[in-house]
Amino acid sequence: MTGELPVLRLRGLQRSDARELADSVGAEATILSDESLPVGGYGDLGTRTVAVIVTARALRAVARHLAAQHPLGETVSLLVEIEDADGTRHETALTYKVAPGQGSAHAAETALRALPGVSEALARSQW
Repeated sequence: MTGELPVLRLRGLQRSDARELADSVGAEATILSDESLPVGGYGDLGTRTVAVIVTARALRAVARHLAAQHPLGETVSLLVEIEDADGTRHETALTYKVAPGQGSAHAAETALRALPGVSEALARSQW
């Protein structure tokens, strides 16, 4: 799906949230509605996964979306999936809390950049 860049997958979004996120990210985002649940998994079949190609602009849009979805002072913890350029996928936790004096979008973006492989991909994409 990405060529050289990893893909961040945010699962379990309501249809309206998935559409809002995809619209704010733009061309780097795709809503996946036909992915089945993992073997042994459970969940709401009405939810969607949004796959976002990792770029600086896309991460800022995802961070703004997360900031709008979670109240200040709340510790945010989401299970996300990262698909590497070679197609391998792994799940990881995205966890952050807004520090005093820090914007919630900035806290979310910092946490997104700290995910495995994201900083390296952003550095490669600048060259």
